[in-house]
Amino acid sequence: MKLHAILITRNDDLIIENWLARHHDMFDTIAVVDGSDGDFTRVTCARYPHIRYSTDPAGGPITDQTLRHRGYELLRDTVTEGDWIFNAHADEFLIHDPRNLMTLPWNTLLWLPLHILPHPSEAEAWRATGGRHPTMLFRHFWWRRGRPPHCEFRMWRVVREPIWDLVGTKPSTDVIPMNYLGEGAPSIAPLYFHYKCYDPRPELYETDGRLKKSNLNTGIPTRALPVEDYFFDEDRPYVEDGVAWHVARFDSMADLLARFGHPPQIIRDERGEVRIVNDDGVPCH
Repeated sequence: MKLHAILITRNDDLIIENWLARHHDMFDTIAVVDGSDGDFTRVTCARYPHIRYSTDPAGGPITDQTLRHRGYELLRDTVTEGDWIFNAHADEFLIHDPRNLMTLPWNTLLWLPLHILPHPSEAEAWRATGGRHPTMLFRHFWWRRGRPPHCEFRMWRVVREPIWDLVGTKPSTDVIPMNYLGEGAPSIAPLYFHYKCYDPRPELYETDGRLKKSNLNTGIPTRALPVEDYFFDEDRPYVEDGVAWHVARFDSMADLLARFGHPPQIIRDERGEVRIVNDDGVPCH
């Protein structure tokens, strides 16, 4: 049983080296599908063994499905039944180790993102470093309040030939194969950081907060203009769909594991509402 990754990236020069340094040894093979304008990612990937590199597919829509299909084709000759695939983005850094989850009984696994956004207390350091090393600069995570926890499919086990939607034109869609949707729901939620705004320079964004560089409608979907609009705190919370999010600071991975568990569990409380609890059964989200 092997663990592979499909890494989707586009113009992530500030963060791709950090991602590969952090994650390369977790995976037997990494398929990198790169839509960058320059060659920094290609050159960086060439320094690592076990990476298979490709640019975005040509001649069709660029969507979550077509990009993962391209990544899977890069892996096809090394994947065997029972292997796991992890769907990764360069701005997502894992907190829990996916290698520890490969013997679980499900064929798909949901992961819980902790969204990293710049905090005003970090603005001075950001300017002083020219924005470099965002994974060390930014130490505040955000999560959605007033709704069930937001989780994302990130891992799937190869138990049948995957079927991908190669004709749909909606950019942001499901990231696992279409014929893997509807599998039994897992009861755990391992964590990852999503650096939702790791480069808060206003010129990179549309006025609605979407990234100009992305084909997948990514970014911060909230109106933002001056650079201060990309730094969030309790007085100016991050908002999506009219809902303000919670914020907390962390100092280390140990802090997060103590708070959330190894990994946290997904339960329904006595009112039937979905909750995330830690190893002690204490709500943590």
